[in-house]
Amino acid sequence: MIWNKGTVMHISKILTVVFFIYALAGSPTIAESVPLPGDINTRYYIEVPKGHLKEFFRFHPLRIPLVSHHRGGPVAGYPENAIETMDNALRHGFGLMEVDIAELKDGSLILMHDDTLDRTTTGTGNVSDMSMQDVEKLYLEDNDGKQTIFRVPSLESALEWAKGRAILTLDIKRGTDFRKVAKAVEDAAAEDYAVAITYSLKQAVAFHKIAPAMMLTVSMYDQQDVADVAASGIDPRFIIAWTGTQMQPPAFYRHIHEQGWRAITGTFSLDKQLAETGENAEYLNVLEAGVDIIATDRFWAVQHQIRNPNLFYYVRRSPVAARH
Repeated sequence: MIWNKGTVMHISKILTVVFFIYALAGSPTIAESVPLPGDINTRYYIEVPKGHLKEFFRFHPLRIPLVSHHRGGPVAGYPENAIETMDNALRHGFGLMEVDIAELKDGSLILMHDDTLDRTTTGTGNVSDMSMQDVEKLYLEDNDGKQTIFRVPSLESALEWAKGRAILTLDIKRGTDFRKVAKAVEDAAAEDYAVAITYSLKQAVAFHKIAPAMMLTVSMYDQQDVADVAASGIDPRFIIAWTGTQMQPPAFYRHIHEQGWRAITGTFSLDKQLAETGENAEYLNVLEAGVDIIATDRFWAVQHQIRNPNLFYYVRRSPVAARH
């Protein structure tokens, strides 16, 4: 099928599709110009049939490469952890949106990476000392420190936006109650569009007990880690392997795939290198080594390398601007 403008595809079951192009730490700032998308009015959306997120993330040899947009894909004029920024990133291709979740003193949950408001908003002070009423007055600033017209989003608004558009991977900041995050996902009926990021196996086990039907990223850096996760009691259908920010040998990724899991690797150091050299085909080598999902600060560059506009998985291409 050739996609034409205005074409919409709804996929109601798991499809096996051959993709012909093969080949969350770090600074979010890449000092380079971002090319305009082919059509600024088109977004690329992921649509997951109800209850099928675990199938979406299950490894298959004919896997479709995915991009994870670090902090939602900030670029000049579009600040990190903003709904408008994620919407802008979807002009370049579909994918996951990694966002940071912080809790305010009144218990409200917002998208915010830092412990203070100073770097990313027009406000100052500790996030944990603020109420939603305080935060609602502020504007977000981009990574160049320029004020935008965008506001700090609540987790609830981000979850509502994500449904039928993109999968949020939730980096839950220290001091934030995971039970509240899990309840927000449930209340928004966004279970098919949310994944919790964990930083240790102990944390992953604890999260799984609280929300047993929620997908988790679990850190694995060697084969012993893989064995420990497999023996942890976490339902393996809900696991995605986070393999760090350094490339592993292909045999390690094969071992993860044997468990039925997809592997996410952060390419933040490589991003900085390729921003200078422009040799973006190097991202295909990452995929060929066995990485399934590239977490990156240069989403547009990765999307250009992996995109095959004729074959999308769980995706619709829509000329209608996203709702806010």
